[in-house]
Amino acid sequence: MTIRSLFSGISGLQAQTNAIDAIGNNIANVNTVGFRRARITFSDLFSQTLSGAVGATATQGGVNPRQIGLGVQTDSIDTVFTQGNPQQTGRLLDLSIRGSGFFQLTNGEGGSFFTRAGNFGLDELGFVTKPGSGLRLMGQIADANGQISSEIPPQALQIDFNRLADAITTQTATLGGNLSSATQPKAASSLNTLLSLFSDDGIPIGLNAGDTIQISGGTYDTSPPSGVIDLVAGGNQNVVTISPTTNLADLANSLRTTLRNLTGSTQLEVSVDSAGRIRFENGDEVLSDLVITAVDVNGGEKSNVRGLFNDGELDGNIDVAANSFAQTSALRQADATTSTNVFDSQGNSRTVITAFGRDTRNIPAATDSLLSALVDEDDRDPAMTVGSDVVIAAGSDLGGGALGADLAVLTVTATTTLEDLRAALETQVNSQGAADKTVTLLEDGSFRVSSPTDTINVRLHTDPDGAGVGAASTSGALTRMFAGRNMGIDVAGTDGLMVTAGTTAETNTFHQDDTILNSWHYQVVVPHSVDDPPSTTVGRLVFLGNGNFQNYGIDANGNVATNNPVITFDPDGTDPENGGVDSLTIQFDFSGVTQNASTTSAAILSQDGSPVGRLESIDISPDGTITGVFSNGTTRTLAQILVASFANEGGLMRRGENLFVGSANSGEPVLGSPGTLARGDIQSSELELSNVDISEEFVNLILAQRAFQANARVITTGDNVLNELVNLIQ
Repeated sequence: MTIRSLFSGISGLQAQTNAIDAIGNNIANVNTVGFRRARITFSDLFSQTLSGAVGATATQGGVNPRQIGLGVQTDSIDTVFTQGNPQQTGRLLDLSIRGSGFFQLTNGEGGSFFTRAGNFGLDELGFVTKPGSGLRLMGQIADANGQISSEIPPQALQIDFNRLADAITTQTATLGGNLSSATQPKAASSLNTLLSLFSDDGIPIGLNAGDTIQISGGTYDTSPPSGVIDLVAGGNQNVVTISPTTNLADLANSLRTTLRNLTGSTQLEVSVDSAGRIRFENGDEVLSDLVITAVDVNGGEKSNVRGLFNDGELDGNIDVAANSFAQTSALRQADATTSTNVFDSQGNSRTVITAFGRDTRNIPAATDSLLSALVDEDDRDPAMTVGSDVVIAAGSDLGGGALGADLAVLTVTATTTLEDLRAALETQVNSQGAADKTVTLLEDGSFRVSSPTDTINVRLHTDPDGAGVGAASTSGALTRMFAGRNMGIDVAGTDGLMVTAGTTAETNTFHQDDTILNSWHYQVVVPHSVDDPPSTTVGRLVFLGNGNFQNYGIDANGNVATNNPVITFDPDGTDPENGGVDSLTIQFDFSGVTQNASTTSAAILSQDGSPVGRLESIDISPDGTITGVFSNGTTRTLAQILVASFANEGGLMRRGENLFVGSANSGEPVLGSPGTLARGDIQSSELELSNVDISEEFVNLILAQRAFQANARVITTGDNVLNELVNLIQ
């Protein structure tokens, strides 16, 4: 009996020693980041059976077995994986796992280690490491496009702060803000650049860098002694090739120099007046039929310019009498201007300017508009008064040869509408040649004439006094309006509306008197090579009555334009093979612009391009994604931290340094994204503290101490009993 008690006491001392060791280790690591406390459990040893159990009989009850235990043993030492409390650190690479799972680390030699301690840092090569051991954190690296493929094996995470983000070519520019309906137009000054000028009606001139202003007609009478000088006897005369900085004063000076060179005059002056008009002053000589045009690099005429350089006589040219002067149409500054930088394929910044001008023309005429109340786009009367006759002039060709006499269309009455004119005109243009021609009234107040079979030339005139329809009494105003769109045709009507067989052509626009359009025009000025002009850079914005954007007006086909305009331009004029950049194609979204009585604030709010950027900082999301923030404002996925899970995390073996390694009973680690399949989320700038509860450990320590003392008392008592037994024998 005494031997058994000694053995039990000794096993009890050993068990409680183990318990005190485990508790002591827990208490020692109470401030260890990510530490997991140990819990020890006991079980009794085998027992000595003094007598077995006896079953009950009909006359006697059963007897229980008699057994004396032989001590205690350590049953298990478990690692408790409950969540530790979080501690905010403000340090980006301090990470915690909120939930199950482990960070996986590698030593670069195939060894894998696991930890809950997320106090990471960067080494000199940019690897995410445990500073105390140099072990590297495992995850997946994104490709150059920021995409992570599950087919790529996990590897040590590296963050290269010398990494560059590729430039992003601008594809969309979004505009917003307001264009004030109370805007008062301002006359152009001599310092305004030609690229951002508008006509007096708010129509963009539409010039680009590389366009050339030319003198394409005119005479100068110096009699005596030299007589009449033909200014373009040797062909059109270049005045100035426009650059981005060419202003109105430069144009006036170049016109003066060119005209003086052509005429030999020292008195002829060209200047810019306070109303934004170019003023021509002459001496004793006479300057007649001066025609000023603009052509692009391909020789195509800029029709808007020709229409501006007239002296108000509707004949498309300028006449300056001796000792007199003449002025062109007035020019306007932009009513609003905004600029922004867009980016090409190499990340170069390119400045784009958008200028706005309010359209102060009258509303386009409709089918029911009265002929007697219509004006042209410059608010001038086309002389279709009650009683006058509208005729197709002699010399016009409707497909059957030149007309020998005027062909009557209709006589204007107080109720004659534009639709009446359209129907009567369609009847007459089909009276000769093939009868397949159509005349259509478009929404912008212009006529479209189509001629599927014949090439025709239509010159429309009016006889204002009703005395007849002879050519001598024709009105130049209607001739100009019915000429090709924006061409500024001369009074004699020698050009007319030309329609090539199988095509269509549009006239200038008719407008309702005293009713202003609810629209604005824009011109986008983009950098480009003078040899490679951009695509269409001008357009119109139409607004609803409440001031919200409606559409982009009427397109070249006579349809309402609703799609955002797109401008293509080459900012450097050099092929990419020779070091140049790709052409930019940018969609300009004006749909967020409004027109109301508040102040003007229209601006380019955003564009989707960016220059080359250098990695400046990183951000770590709960799913472990490491996102790089670059100096150009872009963000890109760099990598993803993975979390390892085990079938039996209790089977992991402690390795020291807050590390675990797998064992035969832990199962293989399964790496995956945080937040999936019971894996916890990752929290940046936070560490998980030890899950040791020090008050609980002190209680356990006291219990273990008392148990140790009690077992020691058993041994002492047993020893005393043995001594007494020996003394009995003596």
